[in-house]
Amino acid sequence: MEAYMMNHSALFNGLLINLLVILIIVLLVNFYHLSKKSVNKSHMGPFQFFVTNMVLIILSVLLSHQLHSGFLYDLRFIPFLIGGIYGGRKVLIGLAFTMIAVRVPFMGHGLIVTILLTILSSIAIYYLSPKLSEKPWRIRVYWFTLFSFCYSILGLLIPSLFFDFKDYLAFVIYSGVLTVSTFLVLYLCEMIRLTVILQMESIKYEKMQVVSHLAASISHEIRNPLTTVKGFLQLINEDPTNPSTNTELSKVAVSEIDRATEVINHYLSFAKPHPEEKTELDVTMEIMRSKDIIMPLALKKGVTMDVELSHNHTIMGDSNKLQQVFINVLKNGIEAMESGGALNVVSYEEKDRLLIAINDTGIGMTQEQVTRLGEPYFSLKGTKGTGLGMMTVFQLVDAMGGTVNVQSKVYQGTTITLSFPVVTG
Repeated sequence: MEAYMMNHSALFNGLLINLLVILIIVLLVNFYHLSKKSVNKSHMGPFQFFVTNMVLIILSVLLSHQLHSGFLYDLRFIPFLIGGIYGGRKVLIGLAFTMIAVRVPFMGHGLIVTILLTILSSIAIYYLSPKLSEKPWRIRVYWFTLFSFCYSILGLLIPSLFFDFKDYLAFVIYSGVLTVSTFLVLYLCEMIRLTVILQMESIKYEKMQVVSHLAASISHEIRNPLTTVKGFLQLINEDPTNPSTNTELSKVAVSEIDRATEVINHYLSFAKPHPEEKTELDVTMEIMRSKDIIMPLALKKGVTMDVELSHNHTIMGDSNKLQQVFINVLKNGIEAMESGGALNVVSYEEKDRLLIAINDTGIGMTQEQVTRLGEPYFSLKGTKGTGLGMMTVFQLVDAMGGTVNVQSKVYQGTTITLSFPVVTG
């Protein structure tokens, strides 16, 4: 009897170790991909899902506990389920073959049970997963936890009916641990997935906030050339018989239309969504584009802008995201100078880093405010600010392998230095 209880105690401990290994690897893999890539809803591809969960299945089998001849107890069903839910149908099929293949070397009656359960589970996940994908995440977690419990029930019924399996205590331990473990792992995966989506939405929200603030300034910048064109057309209409004067007026009108078109194009290139893609970027061009977009706001606030660029190398990143970084920082600098001032942008290189220093002569910040910069909902604009602007800057710069350094003195101004690794060779 004592040996019997010790065996079941060892089973329980073995399943807990298996759960711990799964949780650690799931966390490590997700943190790795989140740190290496910019915020993206699908931060892991199908192949990465397959490899990760295949490794987890193999490790689970290696950690399995055998109480009876031919029957192994482990949590390999959890990575199989995760891969099928989040990786798609191709990953599901690949993991189904893995489930059977890793069980073959151990043979015994358990191999037949594994084949039957894997086929039935694959069919169920194949049809259930798309239907539940649009449901709230809590519903998905509850349904798939219930599915895991049903899997464990079948894991008892099939051996009991066909192989005279009678160790019900082992089944209770296995079923309980598998069901609870499935809930914990799925809950963790959904929390990670939700965090990624919220980060992505916060970046989109901040971008739309910037766009809405720029719209008023840009409308003023467009209205000026349109007013000029309207006046010139009226002059041409009043004296259509004077070709020399009308030609000059037409040239000026066309140049004003071109200027308005350029402003609109810069605005649209920033406002429209872009696919996330890291390419080699000409920082000079990105800074000048950002300057053109933000210039109407600077003119409205009475702020002069001076750009002095002394770098030679390029960097890797996403053009639209880099512009969003520059525009957020430039916009904050302009808004810190309510009575006008100067905004200076300087670039230079140190070792293998390209640095862009953006300096304003605004109200500045205390050391405590500098420390909290980048926290969500911490803003120097009172109720008008969300704090998401600088949080977005920190996230996007970090995604490109860069850093943000802030130096500020109250009533003297602020210097924000962005540092990026350069592309060499």
